[in-house]
Amino acid sequence: MIYLVAILFPPLALLIYGKIFQAIFSLLLCILAILVGFIWLFFAGAPGLIIWGIAAVHAILAINAAKKDARTRAIIDAMKAE
Repeated sequence: MIYLVAILFPPLALLIYGKIFQAIFSLLLCILAILVGFIWLFFAGAPGLIIWGIAAVHAILAINAAKKDARTRAIIDAMKAE
């Protein structure tokens, strides 16, 4: 579910995972994508979609890294508890 949110609205997905600075960067990318999309609307709008895709991929990779970090922390804590 979070990956779907990351594709549709990348900054929100990053904020959910507590990545504030990455969410701000992603928000700037999304705003740029919308602006470029409106400018290029008469020329097929592809650059806006490409920029949005970059923001979505960035959000997906950041969320995946956060999940891996949490998993690693859990394993380390379990090993320390023994």
